[in-house]
Amino acid sequence: MKRLLSFLTFLITIAILSGPVIAQDSDQRNEEELKYRKWRVTLFPPLSTNGVKAPEYTARYSINILGGYHGGLDGLEIGGLINYTKFYANGLQIAGLANASSGNLAGFNIAGGANISKGDMSGIQVAGFSNITGEDLEGIQAAGLFNIAGNNSSGLQFAGIGNIAKDDIEGLQGAGIVNAAWGNISGLQAAGVANIARNDVQGLQAASILNFAGSDISGLQAAGVANVAFGNIEGLMAAGAVNIALEDASGLFAAGLINIANNVEGLAAAGVANIGNNLTGLQFAGVLNASQKSTGLQIGLINIAQEFEGVPIGLFSVYGNGRKNVDMRFSDAGFTDFGFTSGTYRVYNTAIFGYNTLLDRDVYRVGLAVGLEKKISDSFENWSNETMYVNQEFALTHQFEEKWSSKLNLIYSYKFLVGRRFGSGFSLYGGPTFNAQVTRVPGAVDYTWYSIWSPDRKGRQYRFWVGFTAGLRLFKQKTVPALKDSFENWDIKWD
Repeated sequence: MKRLLSFLTFLITIAILSGPVIAQDSDQRNEEELKYRKWRVTLFPPLSTNGVKAPEYTARYSINILGGYHGGLDGLEIGGLINYTKFYANGLQIAGLANASSGNLAGFNIAGGANISKGDMSGIQVAGFSNITGEDLEGIQAAGLFNIAGNNSSGLQFAGIGNIAKDDIEGLQGAGIVNAAWGNISGLQAAGVANIARNDVQGLQAASILNFAGSDISGLQAAGVANVAFGNIEGLMAAGAVNIALEDASGLFAAGLINIANNVEGLAAAGVANIGNNLTGLQFAGVLNASQKSTGLQIGLINIAQEFEGVPIGLFSVYGNGRKNVDMRFSDAGFTDFGFTSGTYRVYNTAIFGYNTLLDRDVYRVGLAVGLEKKISDSFENWSNETMYVNQEFALTHQFEEKWSSKLNLIYSYKFLVGRRFGSGFSLYGGPTFNAQVTRVPGAVDYTWYSIWSPDRKGRQYRFWVGFTAGLRLFKQKTVPALKDSFENWDIKWD
């Protein structure tokens, strides 16, 4: 391979440098002054039908047995090794090794080794090794290894290894390994391994491993492993593993493992964690949502923020401005439950751990409750008492006997609880519960002493009943505003 590259470089250099030496008086000419001949045949410059004045001519048909150096082409040129035109090649060039031009290429160039142009390129270039343009690219470049555009690229670049544009891209870059642009991108970058944009991206970056943008992104980044943006993002970042935005992200932020951003507005969904400074909108994580400040809906096993406003759903939702209570309860099903209650003072989550004290065997349960706290006057208009409150709560618990079992044995409960605070750190509450049990465990129906309806379906037993719950809550509590006051900035009529 090294010998081939060296030989190719040598031949092209000879062709490019020999032209001006052979035809010194043609340097001041331009393509409009070229003489025309329908045919020309060249063994190797200056052994041609146009002799030493070959750079002064253009032709419709050109045959270069080894290599040719001419002024231009308006038709078809075939070369055994090299075709080199000083001004332009307008038509079809086919060479065993290389097509080269110190001026513009406007046409269709096919080479076993390389297509090279110092000036503009407009048309189609196909090479087994590489396509290189010193200035702008307008058209299509397809190469087995790499394509290089010295300035802007407006069109399509396809390469087995890599595409490089030293300035802006408007169009498509497609590579088996890497696409690189030192300027802005408006269009599509698609690579088997990585896409790299030094500046802004407006469009789509799609890579099997990595997308990188040195500045802002407006559009879509999709990668099998990671997306990285040093600027702002407006649109969609989707990665199999990690999304990283060092500035702001607005839109959809989806990763198989982790989303990391300074500020996020929109939807952040991650298999493991969402981590940021400010998160606004919907945050969904399989394990952790963590931020300094967050607003909206958080769904995760663990939610953590220094300041949070919105609705948390999780096993633990710990906020610097939120509640951190311990609950102890007893229900008609015979369970005594202990719960850690966290979240906001308006919306809370309770992690439940319980044991049935009324049965003659060991029955345990774990579960999660999501609740809404209101002033007593929100539910009973004529009842005004700052120390009393209402909790409306939905709970799901999984029961297991003697030792842990994942066998279906669930109780769904809706609780309407009325409570009273005795100081800021202690309250008592109680009220009716509406329950539904779904189980495949024999004998689990004795958790309750009656049922309104008890159907059996496909090996599952169902029980529905109305019961009660009574409990106490410890540690800091405070009065929440009336719902009407909480929504005073919303366009809602409370008649």
